[in-house]
Amino acid sequence: MDQREYGDHAALQDAAWRRRVRASAQADVKAMLRRTRRRRLERWLVTSMLLVAVVAVVMLLAGVGVFDRSGHPGQPGGAGEEPGAENVVDLNRPFALTPAAHWADGEAGITTPPAMQVGEFSAEEVADATRQVKDVLVASRLDPAMLRDHNPDRYLGMLAPDVARQLRPLFGSGNERQVQALVSMIDNGSRLLPAAPKVKGSMRVEAGKAGELVVHTNYVFAYAFTADDVALPLDPMSVIVVVRADIEYVMRKGARWAPGSLGLWYEKVDGFYYSISCDAYAKGFIASDYHDRTPTRTKAKHDKVTYFDPEADIPLESGCPS
Repeated sequence: MDQREYGDHAALQDAAWRRRVRASAQADVKAMLRRTRRRRLERWLVTSMLLVAVVAVVMLLAGVGVFDRSGHPGQPGGAGEEPGAENVVDLNRPFALTPAAHWADGEAGITTPPAMQVGEFSAEEVADATRQVKDVLVASRLDPAMLRDHNPDRYLGMLAPDVARQLRPLFGSGNERQVQALVSMIDNGSRLLPAAPKVKGSMRVEAGKAGELVVHTNYVFAYAFTADDVALPLDPMSVIVVVRADIEYVMRKGARWAPGSLGLWYEKVDGFYYSISCDAYAKGFIASDYHDRTPTRTKAKHDKVTYFDPEADIPLESGCPS
């Protein structure tokens, strides 16, 4: 399972695995996961930041992940903000004053390319494949069944049977960290605000090997979480979690594939988490860093806008303790 990695940073796929998975419809996904875990510290970025305002005392800034106590891009006067501008979260408009403020809501932000013939796939087959990929993105990142209930049935039902069979045991078994690069699940005890998640990104298709259509997806999902003490002048990023998901899906058809391998697979997974609770991340879930008790912080190497940009390079650094 060549992914870059479920919550630790990792390149999930090497060239040898790519050759094996295409050569055999019965590729062992579990073995891929083991290779993934060994490499997860290479590329998967987990970043977060914490802002706690203490009444009658100076405001304390603690950055979870790529930010330290010297400040962060969400701070007034920080990168992407006007000096002196008010930068306080409005829980009725939680994405205001963030780069996601004007993004589309939910699945409206997931657009499919125009239908056209690609290789041996007809225009109709391409349209069907991209629709299925959009449905998978919705099921894995936006559907309350996955987000809130951690129920993978809809998501797994959209994948090729062989993939679903290998992934299913990872849900509800304490192994959620191994699938967190593919899905978003809210940590127990955390809740989203009524505001729909914001989504921005793109999808494109190309011909793969015989019997394969490759669908590249690159999206950023922003989630707004509740905060207990709304009287505090919280920075907007204290309740926002950003997930970058750069995933390559492959639609397979034809007699060369075993019946269990027909349908939708994924081959490459890259991305990162930003402004996430490291405590939740370590378990395979997402939550804002509002209540994060992890003390380790590292300094930001990019401004806030970079982490919201689906076209930006995947940063290499990580902030959550390994």
